[in-house]
Amino acid sequence: MTKIYWKKVVPHSMPHALQLTKQHGIEKKNMSVERIGDHLSETGDLIYKWLGTAKMPVNKVIAFEQACGINFITQYLAHSQGFLLVPAPTGRKAQHKDLIDLQAFMIEVSGLLMRNSQDNASSQETVDGIKKLMEDLAFHQRNVSSADQPQHEFALGNDNA
Repeated sequence: MTKIYWKKVVPHSMPHALQLTKQHGIEKKNMSVERIGDHLSETGDLIYKWLGTAKMPVNKVIAFEQACGINFITQYLAHSQGFLLVPAPTGRKAQHKDLIDLQAFMIEVSGLLMRNSQDNASSQETVDGIKKLMEDLAFHQRNVSSADQPQHEFALGNDNA
């Protein structure tokens, strides 16, 4: 079995998104379907039913993604409607490794575009790479923008007392 590089995976259907989310939970969070069910206050059998029919109640989606540690369902829903999913900026400066990974991914996507123009790469693979690269670049753009803005601390109590 080949190792999955989770940051580059793009779900193509709701069943695919559900299965990827479950698989991530099992591999990266050491969860079983029964433990995922516990987080959702449901039985493992019901989780398997939802996975088999690709019909999960909307009010369980966020809890399912949180239990599994990844948001493939939300990604699929956004992409299927023509939207990109960009995480909220953290305001921290990019680390050297982040920038090297981003540059390597830009080169990889450029290669996909070149191979696709010569009919040596699938259109779906190329589109997936472009989507992920655009999301990564948008995150960095928002992060750089938010780093220049002062952060306001929230008041936790009544300062006038």
